[in-house]
Amino acid sequence: MICFFSLGSNLGDKESNLAKAIEHICRHGQIRFLAKSSIYETEPQGDKNQGWFANQVIAVDYDFSVPLDLAVDNLMNYLLGIEAGMGRVRDENRRFGPRIIDIDILLVGNTKISTNLVEVPHPKALDRAFVLVPLHEIAPHITIHNIHIEDALSQLDYRLKENKIYQS
Repeated sequence: MICFFSLGSNLGDKESNLAKAIEHICRHGQIRFLAKSSIYETEPQGDKNQGWFANQVIAVDYDFSVPLDLAVDNLMNYLLGIEAGMGRVRDENRRFGPRIIDIDILLVGNTKISTNLVEVPHPKALDRAFVLVPLHEIAPHITIHNIHIEDALSQLDYRLKENKIYQS
């Protein structure tokens, strides 16, 4: 099943962090890499007192061998393990603060899944230009909650200048 992940980093060598995360993701025996977007520089959302992010979206084919909700939880745990292994420290007092790597599951086919660990489609995907712009680059015909990605982008207050995304 085709899955899309959003990756972001604003600490250290951000582009190298994204590349390392993709390498780790592709080591999973049930994942086959399909595509990646360009890397976009994005001003931080929410907590503005931090460096800009490097953001990217990737597409993979994931071979689900167990029930979908269990498989998605297993996948999310795998991604959380990559984050921890790369040195991500979660600060409960600063939820949207700086991070070496952040990996979110955006979409798993056309399915809707809600577990204690993850909600798919990602509940904030339609609000984030740093997700929609790179997603549109590699999957321009995709819909999220029956909303075409171009329509979702047209509803956002953002500006794209070269590879930089500015969003209010």
